[in-house]
Amino acid sequence: MRGIAAYQKTRKQTASPTQIVLMLFQTAVERLERANDPSRIGTAEWVADLHRVREIYLELLSALDEDAAPELVPSLRSLYQWSINQLIAAGRDRTLEPIQDVLKTTTSMAEAWQHAVYSGEAR
Repeated sequence: MRGIAAYQKTRKQTASPTQIVLMLFQTAVERLERANDPSRIGTAEWVADLHRVREIYLELLSALDEDAAPELVPSLRSLYQWSINQLIAAGRDRTLEPIQDVLKTTTSMAEAWQHAVYSGEAR
């Protein structure tokens, strides 16, 4: 396990900004997939997964750069805030539907970022 942890730490330290965004979306998808399990509703792990995805969206929200993409930032801001609100509702109501909605959206964004990173479009 020590080797894997060292690899992951190095990967994060040497990643480009676009690769970091992709990693955040991939982590969010993994956590949302776990949280989408009906047997986990209300468990400490379920709550932790929802919390971690909210933290990811808050990080993405805080990293938005109005100067870099003024035409895109308002839409992304709205989408990120919607995702956070959906996750809050899921935790409050202990329901999967909002998680499933956010999972679909997050998966689409992860796929788009993956395409951008690996096709060389975003550097």
